[in-house]
Order: sequence, then C-alpha cells, then structure tokens
Amino acid sequence: MATTEIILSLVKLFLMIIPGYILSKKNIIDEHQCKGVSSLVVNLTWPCLIVCSLQMAFSVELVINMGYIAAAMVCAMIIAYAFAKGTCKAMKIDKSKAYLITFMLMFGNTGFMGIPVCTVLYGQEGTFYAALLDAIGDMFIFTAGLILIEKSTGRHIGLSIKHFLTPGFASIVIGIGLFVLGVQLPDVIYMPLDKIGSATTPLAMFVVGFQLGKIHFKEMIGDVRLYALSALKLLAMPAIFFAAMTLILGELSLFAKIIILEMAMPVAACTTIYSEQYDGDVLSNIIDKVFIYNDKDIEIVFKGENFIRNAV
Repeated sequence: MATTEIILSLVKLFLMIIPGYILSKKNIIDEHQCKGVSSLVVNLTWPCLIVCSLQMAFSVELVINMGYIAAAMVCAMIIAYAFAKGTCKAMKIDKSKAYLITFMLMFGNTGFMGIPVCTVLYGQEGTFYAALLDAIGDMFIFTAGLILIEKSTGRHIGLSIKHFLTPGFASIVIGIGLFVLGVQLPDVIYMPLDKIGSATTPLAMFVVGFQLGKIHFKEMIGDVRLYALSALKLLAMPAIFFAAMTLILGELSLFAKIIILEMAMPVAACTTIYSEQYDGDVLSNIIDKVFIYNDKDIEIVFKGENFIRNAV
C-alpha cells in the first residue's frame, strides 16, 4: 500500500473522529448515549464485520498465514512481556505496579479500535488477519493477563469459559469455522450482514472522538508518567516489533504489518476495568486519560467467587 494511500486512509479516520469530539464538547451527546453506541458496535456491527471479513475463499496460503500469525502472536506476547518486565526492573517500579504496567504494555485495544483501522488500511484481508490476531489476544488476556492482574491486586480471579462468551469472540469462531469448511453465505444473508458491519468503523471512531472530548488535557500536561507510559506503549512497542519483523522476514508481509499496527493500538480498556474491579493500583485511574479507547468491551462483575463477563 502506497504511503499516500495510507495517509489518506488515516485522514479519513481522523475526520470520522471529529463529529464525536464536537458533540461531546457541546454536551449534545452524554456518556450514557455514547455507551449505547459502543454497545451497538460491540454486540452487532463489529461481529457482523468479522463474519463478513472472514468470508474469504479457502486457500492453503491463507491457512499457512493463519498459522504464521498465531505463532507470531505467541512470540509477540513473549517479547512484550520481556520488554515490560525489563522496563519495570530498570525503572525500579514496585512489584504490584509492575504487573499492571506489564499488562498494559502487552495488551492493546486490538478489537474495538484495531479491527476498524486495519479494515480502512488493508481491506477485507487485513480485517481477516486482524480478527484472528484479536481472538488470540483475547485468549492471552483471559489466561496470562488474569495471572498478571491477580499478582497486581493480590486477589484470585480464576479462569472461566464465560470470559470467552461474547458476540465478538463468537463471531470469530463462526467466521473461521465457515472459512475452514469453505462455506460461503448466500447473498440474502451476506448483504445485510455486510451493510450492518460497514457501520463499525464510523461508529467506533465516533466513540473515540467522544472520549477525546471528555479528556482534560491541561490536567495531563504536568504528569510525567503519562508521557512515559504513552511513549512505551504507542512508540517503543511497535518500533520493537517493526525491527524484529524486518530482521526476521526482510520484506514485511501483510500479516506482519497487521501485527505491528495492532501493537501500536492503545491500552485495552479491560486494563482499567480489571484493576478497578479488583482493587488494583490507582495508576489504573489515569490510563483512560492517556490512551484513547472505548470498551471492546467488557465489564467484569464480581459476584461472590464468580466473575461474569458481560458485553457492555
């Protein structure tokens, strides 16, 4: 993809952010209404987008690339973990905070923001790989990620199959199943799903704009931690993966570009949700001021010893 095309695509994304920002600043849309838009994306348009994007003609090359991206994602998580731990150790950060920061650096908002961005930049095939990467990322979040949160908060969370029962994850499983079986949806089903899914990017960017409108930038200017965390997550992490992918592959393939792009995504919203829900470090309270996100998203509700994952 030519540099000019990428710039134009990013400009389009930026323009989609502006309406949400203006409506937020003018208080025309409140947080409850924005949450409704977010819920619409998470529970309807985003799953439709994923199912349609995975309607690719079955090919051995795509299957091989799926294996590559799965292996690359595992390596990416290992590298991210090592980098985060090394950074925390070098900065002499307290252990409880270090676990939270490690979680932040490892997991980005690859779904709510990542998939729409990949769709705009790389089309259906880009969405195909982004959806697969997001599914693998979710598996890491609800296994290794929960362990990090447990160590950060000192509370036992436990792994449950309910963590995976979301419309987004279900749509990935269904989409991949149809792809592997070589099943193509008839137009009477595909067309409505495709039209609904096409609303994902503008709606997601609208929500991002709304969240930007709620940020008090003046309060952020004097906090050095915000600059450090932002630089590590949004600049250092993708730079490391760009160098690693270039060294290993030479010329970057599409799935390599997708991985690098997803590593540049802001911190996953569930970082704040987990930390606050389980009495984590107050550092979580400033995450939403630094990294632009909206829920993919997930609300974790604590009931006795059980943790139930509900779509917001």
